[in-house]
Amino acid sequence: MIPGRTWPVLVPMPTYGQRALQAAVDAKRKIFQNSGKTPALPGREPEKDLSEAMSMAGCAVEMHHYPDSTLGLQAAMDSLKSAVVLPCHSSLGSRFPHPWVGYIADLQHKRVPGNFSQTERQGRDRQYRALLADARVVVVNSRSVVEDIREFYPDSTAELIALPFCPPVSHMVLTDLDVEELKAYALPKRYFVISNQFWTHKSHKTAFDALRRVQSEGHNDVQIICTGNQHDYRFPGYVEELKEGIQRDGLGEHVRFLGIVPKMHQLAIMQRSAAVIQPTLFEGGPGGGALYDAISVSAPVILSDIAVNREADIGVIEFFRAGSAEDLASIMIKFLQNPPDRPAWDETIKVLKLRRKKMGETLIGAAKLVTQGSSSLDGWPIDTYLKR
Repeated sequence: MIPGRTWPVLVPMPTYGQRALQAAVDAKRKIFQNSGKTPALPGREPEKDLSEAMSMAGCAVEMHHYPDSTLGLQAAMDSLKSAVVLPCHSSLGSRFPHPWVGYIADLQHKRVPGNFSQTERQGRDRQYRALLADARVVVVNSRSVVEDIREFYPDSTAELIALPFCPPVSHMVLTDLDVEELKAYALPKRYFVISNQFWTHKSHKTAFDALRRVQSEGHNDVQIICTGNQHDYRFPGYVEELKEGIQRDGLGEHVRFLGIVPKMHQLAIMQRSAAVIQPTLFEGGPGGGALYDAISVSAPVILSDIAVNREADIGVIEFFRAGSAEDLASIMIKFLQNPPDRPAWDETIKVLKLRRKKMGETLIGAAKLVTQGSSSLDGWPIDTYLKR
């Protein structure tokens, strides 16, 4: 993204059937919330989230709505005279009149099948097979995803392009954040942060078990602060099980659950921590969103050593054996006793801007491949149109 530039973004408008389905889901959620079975979830505004995320990077977006169909997308592209559409999560078909680039985030349904029903796994299989058959180029989040696709979809004819590890360049000045805003969190002097959704493969328990070991070594004032959505429809009782375990282990005063917090607050909490802990057992891109955010604010990270995480090649990172509370605890203690040096803010910005340039070049390269050398893509910058 180029700071100061306005980027058109194509946003599909839901059909009547989709709106009716969403209304039914919202009604069911409200019933469960009122019965106390499910924690209340804040409303999501994807377009607002996108605008805020891009404004943090110094960019502006201009939303263009279109009927959620291939014909609607075609008409929108014709109107905007766009050269290529990306990223496409589902196939637009081999006959779609405009060049398009596919996108696959991960193959979680293959690597962690227990997170999906049989119907969901079959649906994702159909979606990915069509995408890999119809798309000339598919971009993915990591080299690990490329390897997974080659293993599980060996007949794929699409060219696969792994995106570079590219944490965002944050133009927010966190030091200007009103201190009063953070006082509400009553942050302790020493703490670690986990910023993940509460899915089983995120392995929060590994970190909680590690904290118990850290405290047994005399670091009784240390806390783990958790941010993120505490509801997973697949395992609705999971968070309560974690909390019960914390109480049994005597950690009730040392693990805090903040839920979803404003993005600027989350980044400030990360920046002030001893380190961000990412104990995940599966990701499509290195470290998931938590790693990207941590590096953007120069926070140290203690990261599980699964293969995809090893692709992270910038930032202050120390790896521990995935699933090993003992190994994680030893690194937490090391960070408490001898905090790692953090890069200066201007140095972080410099490195991330170079990586962002590499990301842009990779995406432009993908776009050029599907346009077969179209002159409309020669040079940089270029108006490409994003499909959410």
